[in-house]
Amino acid sequence: MKVVKVTRAQKQLLLVLSRQDINTIRRNPRLVSNAKHLLWACKKIIARVQAIPEYANKKKRATAHKRIVALCQKAIERAES
Repeated sequence: MKVVKVTRAQKQLLLVLSRQDINTIRRNPRLVSNAKHLLWACKKIIARVQAIPEYANKKKRATAHKRIVALCQKAIERAES
């Protein structure tokens, strides 16, 4: 049996994942890199939504929503390619 050294963060992640999750990642290794793009996009979306003032006018809200949609589309395109 092979001995594999893992970091503390990797060990915590492996404890959380089920056997099915690990097998899925082995079959489709691109899932991890795609998930990173989507996670980054989600963090940006949360930051932008929180940055919209509570009483922002209609034009500012529309601009923010357009930027959020563009960010989501870019992340989805990266994940699909």
